[in-house]
Amino acid sequence: MANSYHRPPLLCSLLELRAPWEAFTLLPSMPILQRAPEGDGEPVLVFPGFMTSDSSTYVMRRFLTKKGYTTYPWEQGRNPGLRDDIYQNLEVLLEKIYLENGQKVNLVGWSLGGVYARTLAHKAPQFVSKVITLGSPFALSNSYDPSDVAIPGPIVKLYESLNPNIKEDPLVNGEPIWELAPPVPSTAIYSESDGITSWRYCVDVVSKQTENIRVIGSHCGLTHNPFVMYILSERLSQTEEGWSPFDEKWYHRMIFKKAHDLEEAYAH
Repeated sequence: MANSYHRPPLLCSLLELRAPWEAFTLLPSMPILQRAPEGDGEPVLVFPGFMTSDSSTYVMRRFLTKKGYTTYPWEQGRNPGLRDDIYQNLEVLLEKIYLENGQKVNLVGWSLGGVYARTLAHKAPQFVSKVITLGSPFALSNSYDPSDVAIPGPIVKLYESLNPNIKEDPLVNGEPIWELAPPVPSTAIYSESDGITSWRYCVDVVSKQTENIRVIGSHCGLTHNPFVMYILSERLSQTEEGWSPFDEKWYHRMIFKKAHDLEEAYAH
């Protein structure tokens, strides 16, 4: 991994103000979204981002429910950051959902929630079908110096104040397995105009079951972005055994720009 770090450009950070307006694009997009592939009751566990709760993923979960998926909130209140006690609760919840449905669970994580999703996929792959992350900085190195991370300083300070024992937490100080591609099909959705987390830390090394998909939009708007909604519905409809890349279809290549690979991203 490269030693140089990138912060989102100031313009991208200012463009986060467009997030509420992005929500208004959902309604005119519904005729297209209604044509997106549907599910057949497959379970989907959704993780919120830093300092947000299940209410932040409500629109996304409602859309997926209407598309035929059985959605579940993470039930941990606000996401205060990476903590081992929260991870342990999530592993119990994941197994419970698996047993209730009799099938593996799809994991969808927004921002920091995606780091939890990837960690679960590594530590409990027997319960996980696929992983989809939305603007998740899983490629960040394991560093605690605020000058060495690719997110705005105020957010880093807030994170540290909420997690005073961060240097002793076994999850954070253990092996950062979330940096590695999950052992199940995974999709990393990101935006180059993300104003919270540099997109370079939200992409993976592309492989036969790992892909990156680039969308247009803000970081805060990823949970109600029409492009993201379509991708979620289409990707979740893929079976674990029959999974194929999103850009395999010609019309996907026409609508969505070619995505970056992790190694290419660090070359910029």
